[in-house]
Amino acid sequence: MRTTRPSAAVRALSAPSVAASPTPMPSPVRVTRSSPTTRTEVRPPAGATQAIDWPFPPGLECYAAWKAALSRLVDCAIPADADPSQFDFHGRTWQLPEAFVQINGGSAMSMSRPQAVIDDRPISQMSLYLVTDGSVVTDYDGRKRAHVPGDIIAVDYSLPYESHTPGYEGITITFDRAFAPAGLQGHIHGRALTAKSGAGRFLAAQMRSLIDLIDQLSVDQAQSAVDGILRFAATALTVDAPGTRSAAASLLDRAHHLARRRLSDPAFGPEALALALGVSRSKLFRSFETHGGVQRWLLGERLMTSLQTIVRSAGDLKVAALARQHGFRSEAHFSRAFRKRYSVSPSTALDLVTRSGGSMLYLSWSKKHAKAQTSTPEAWLAAALARAHETAVDEPRSAS
Repeated sequence: MRTTRPSAAVRALSAPSVAASPTPMPSPVRVTRSSPTTRTEVRPPAGATQAIDWPFPPGLECYAAWKAALSRLVDCAIPADADPSQFDFHGRTWQLPEAFVQINGGSAMSMSRPQAVIDDRPISQMSLYLVTDGSVVTDYDGRKRAHVPGDIIAVDYSLPYESHTPGYEGITITFDRAFAPAGLQGHIHGRALTAKSGAGRFLAAQMRSLIDLIDQLSVDQAQSAVDGILRFAATALTVDAPGTRSAAASLLDRAHHLARRRLSDPAFGPEALALALGVSRSKLFRSFETHGGVQRWLLGERLMTSLQTIVRSAGDLKVAALARQHGFRSEAHFSRAFRKRYSVSPSTALDLVTRSGGSMLYLSWSKKHAKAQTSTPEAWLAAALARAHETAVDEPRSAS
């Protein structure tokens, strides 16, 4: 198995999920210790899932890499009396078309994503985090709670949180809010299923089984398993009144499908969306409070679809054409917004496509599902940036 360094974006995706836990990033291939998997080597099927392994053993380099990766998305630290040379983080990540599946763990650490960080570094992901060993203390918007093995926590990266742990192991499923079941798109940040509940035990068993068998599944089979887990979680974690939930979910679904068809129109904004949906402006704004507001949601949709277009291209697109195609009034506005969200410019992303050919796993899947418009382009960008970083680091070493 080829080992590559996960990019900061990849690590960060699992971090907040780990926020429930304490660390973020892809899960390690170091699945020895108390991690939930001890797998027998089995010949993988055609089109099998592929894993990314955290390559750093415990020590200063591991600590520096963890700190650098997470600093893009969260404020992270270790206890004042902890020795960085003894720091441990480990993990393994499986990249799927619409999700990351991760196992990870580590020594004592803390993370926080306050509103200032959210405003400066917005992301659209959510996650389910299962604690498998150790303990985690969390604070989700003022709701403080201690979690033990068997607890499953829902995390929405667009909302504030803090997490502290003396050491942990866990399983994380990270996914984009826009493509999640409607029940997961409401106010579920910080909600948990405990190890004592039937729903919690059932969902934990499903997540553990996925980790145990994922190397024997095809990409489509693994994604289907994740879809089932998320659908069950949506019913188990949502406690709003059924009528209210279905109405809100219906409005979000209608808004999403409508926006997808009209994102190329620069004049399509909150007022036009409210008119097309037949709802008042105030009702629309209330429905999108958990998404940071209608305008922010629309911007996120435009940026996500632009990255999807880049990933599916041959790298021969023009930035100006991308801006027009996705409803930006100018190339400069598009480039600034794109860089703020993804930490790279559109031209750099296009160059990565040209040089790397994209992720074969992602591209082969997206060709099969080109009409679905439900992929995670951030996954490709994260992997491409990781490969580019590895190449940049390795070349000087080779020369010397």
